[in-house]
Parts: sequence; C-alpha cells; structure tokens
Amino acid sequence: MKKRWYEIGYQIDRLLVSSFIPPFMMAFFIALFVLIMQFLWKFIEDIIGKGVGVPLIMEMFFYKSISLFPLALPISVLLASVMVMGNMAERFELSSFKSAGISLTRVLLPLIAVTTIIAGFSFYCSNTIIPIANLKYQSRLYDIRNQRPTLSIEPGVFNEDFRGYSIRVGKKLSDKKTIEDIMVYDDSQRNRGELNVVTAQKGEMYVDNGAFVMTLFDGNQYSEAESSDKPNALPFTISHFKEWTRKFDLSEFNMDRTEEDQFKSHQMMKSARQIAVEIDTLNEQIKLENANYTIRYLLLRDSIVKPKRVFSGTSDSMNRRPINNQFRPDIQLDMSPIPTERYQLVKRILDSIPSAGAVTLISIFPDSYVKDKKSRIVNNIIMQQSTIDRTDRSIDNLKLTKRKHVYQLHWKFSLAFACIVMLMIGGPMGTIVRKGGFGYPLLVSILFFTFFLMSNISSQKLNDSQKMDPILAAWFPVILLSVVAAFLTYKALNDSKVMDFDKLKTFIARFRNGSKEVTA
Repeated sequence: MKKRWYEIGYQIDRLLVSSFIPPFMMAFFIALFVLIMQFLWKFIEDIIGKGVGVPLIMEMFFYKSISLFPLALPISVLLASVMVMGNMAERFELSSFKSAGISLTRVLLPLIAVTTIIAGFSFYCSNTIIPIANLKYQSRLYDIRNQRPTLSIEPGVFNEDFRGYSIRVGKKLSDKKTIEDIMVYDDSQRNRGELNVVTAQKGEMYVDNGAFVMTLFDGNQYSEAESSDKPNALPFTISHFKEWTRKFDLSEFNMDRTEEDQFKSHQMMKSARQIAVEIDTLNEQIKLENANYTIRYLLLRDSIVKPKRVFSGTSDSMNRRPINNQFRPDIQLDMSPIPTERYQLVKRILDSIPSAGAVTLISIFPDSYVKDKKSRIVNNIIMQQSTIDRTDRSIDNLKLTKRKHVYQLHWKFSLAFACIVMLMIGGPMGTIVRKGGFGYPLLVSILFFTFFLMSNISSQKLNDSQKMDPILAAWFPVILLSVVAAFLTYKALNDSKVMDFDKLKTFIARFRNGSKEVTA
C-alpha cells in the first residue's frame, strides 16, 4: 500500500514538474526579451552615431541579459504556476486529487522544490555571475558614452570632428568620393588671430591606411601671417594651387577601452561577501570621521577667546567701596596683605581703565592689538568651521554609501526569495480562478510583477533619500507580496473565492433599500 502511494506521489510530482518547466522557460525568455528592449530604448541615444560595431552591441546585450536574470525569474515562476494550476483546476484534476485525499499543499510540494532550486540559481547569479557581468557591461557602456561620434561630413554643414579644422562641403556626388564647393578653415592658429582658409570648387575625399585624405583641385588659400616689422599688422596672402592634399588622422575616432578596475568599487560589482567586508570598512571609516569631527569641534571651541573677568565685585578693604571690575569666579583674591604702595599702583591701573559695568582683559591692550587679535580669531574660526563642514559632508557620504551597500546585500536575497513568493501567489490564484491557457495567466503575471517593480523602485528611492531603513527597503516589495500570497493560499486551502460578488451585490442592494426607507 505504501509503495502504491509512493508511485502515485511520484506520478503527481512528475506531472507537475513536466507541466511547469515548458511554460516557465517560455515565460523566462519572453520576460528577458522585454527587459532587454527596455534597456535598449533607454540607452539607444548613447549607442547611435558612435560607430559601434554589431559584435560590441551583442556583447553588451549578453552582459545586460545576465544581469536581468533575477528580475526575469520571479515573473516566469508566477506565469508558469498560474498556467499549470489553472489548467489543472479547469480540467478538474485538482478536484480529483482532493477527492483522493491529496491536499493542495501536497500538490504544490514539487513546484516548491523546483522553485527553491530556481531561487538558489537566482542568488548564485546575483552573488557570483552578475557582479562580473555588471563590471564588463558598465565599462563597455562608459567607453561608448565617451566615444566620439563617427566622422560624418554632410553637405552644407560645417564639420568640426577634426581638432583645429572646420570643413564644409557644398555637395557630395553619388560616388561618395567626389565633392564640390569645399571650404576648409584652419583654426590651429586661432589664439594668435591668424586666418587660414582653403577653398576649392572640386575635390575628393577618401580613407587610406587609417587616415582621412582630402584632395582639392584648382583652389585658393587665404592666410594671414604675423609681421616682424609691425607688431599689430597681419599681412594677408592669397595663393592659388592646382592640387592641395591634407591627411587627417582617424585614430582619435577609435574606441579606447577603460580599465575595469575603475568600476570595481561600486556595490553592484561585488558579491555578498565583498559587500559585507566593505560595510565593515565603512563602519570603521565612519567611526574615524566621527572622532575627527569631535576633535575639530573641540579645537574650534577652544580657539574662541572668551572674555576673562578681571575683578569680581570685591570690596576695597581700605576705602570700603566696591571696585567696579570683574574677576574670574574660580580664583579667590585676598587683597588685605598687599602693601600700600603696590595696592596704589594696582588701583591706579584699574582706575585708568574705562569701565561701563563690566571690564574685559582684552580692553587693557591697544586697539591695534585688539583688531589684529580679533582678525586672527575670526580667521581661525572660519577655517575650523570649514574643516568641520567638510568632515560632516564626508560622514554623510560614507553613511549613504553604507546604506547602498546594505540595500544591495539584502536585495540579492530578497530577489531570490521573491521566486518562492510568486509561486505562492500563482499557484493559489490558478486554483481559485480555474483559468488556464495563456491570456489570463499573462494578465495576472503582468499586474503582480508591475506592482513588484513599482514597489521595488519606490523603496530603492526611499533608501537613497535616507527615508527608509536599507534592510526594510530591500525586503519591502517581498513583504507586501507575502501578505498577498498568504491571503490567496488561505482562500485556496478553504476553497473560497477571493471576493464573493454575490454577497457584495446583496450588501449593496440592502444598503440601497435601507437608504430608501430612511428617505421615505
């Protein structure tokens, strides 16, 4: 008996897996194609007109497609699960399973196992393959963006692709070699104010051994040369030529490959282990900058010269009248043992100070000294404040970089877990609606995946603006979908509808009847 149940379970598992794999692969390649087309429309302006060859474009597409695997896998799982479970429910196969005592959880078990393998593959791609693909893709895209446009000499338009020269061609014949009404400006002596123009009615242009060759016939050259006799005079020269040839180097139009090491510091080019190490490094840097911030603040505080009170309402023991001066309260002054001569000297000095209720120590010194001292104090304060501001900005940048690294680390795991969540949405949804085929599952998949992408983009922006915790931002889309998955799974296990429209209509009818009775 146990062997028979084992064989039945094996047949069910085989049926589900064999039904799940084909639509999953089809949905995966369709989703990947759509995501790549989105990338193409986004960066088409950076590629067009740069003379980029087809092999380089295909290489970029290959690297970009690999980086899109974790996004294409969840929607593929969702679409395939809705199709499989919807077809089985539509053909009453699920009802047969339930009548035989096989629960929905047991039916979904092989799909959960397959989806777990898919989730593991998604994490492997995010952790191992995609950092390398992102590194190569970003370096190629950077090279293309910085690549000069291809040489294109259009009739009636000045072309300045060659440094120091402006070329205008009035007409290009059908052989794409013969040109007419040519004008060449030599701007290499522009700083000296010298003019050098070449004109001709006919000529040729072609490429020879990596150089762009322009040959003009029966033209004139107009030039100005600096005069040695008169500094402000520029002698003007007109010369006629039978043939004029100029070669322009085309090497400046070649694409220069950038070192990939320049992009390795970005969080998208790192594995989970590398990101964790980088987070620890950033924590140490933040602690160090905080310590520097505290030290600079203390230096700024101590650099400010506070007014030091000279005397503090101490009564004159001889004349029995209060001395209208101030003294630091932490210093006790006993005037009684001071000899009369010394006391009189101190008294004359204090009486010579103009007092207006409070006298500071700095008022004893000359005005020139006070002005110079204040100027140095202000300059020191400004310098220290500028240093503190730079340190503060450095701390903010380090914290933002740390947030992005933490988000990227958890995003690798959340995308993998999203595959399982999508299965728990698609399976119960197909069971409830009992619709197979391709149309309805595709509609459901697009709706849920659009919601997933929108919530993912929103949470990422909230993380970058430091308005949401990076861990919560990475898991927020998955948490929202998990709530939906739990609700749909509960409904499917209890054979209840997601929304009972009959009860809703009855409630609306009762509400309308009740409102009419109140009105009457």
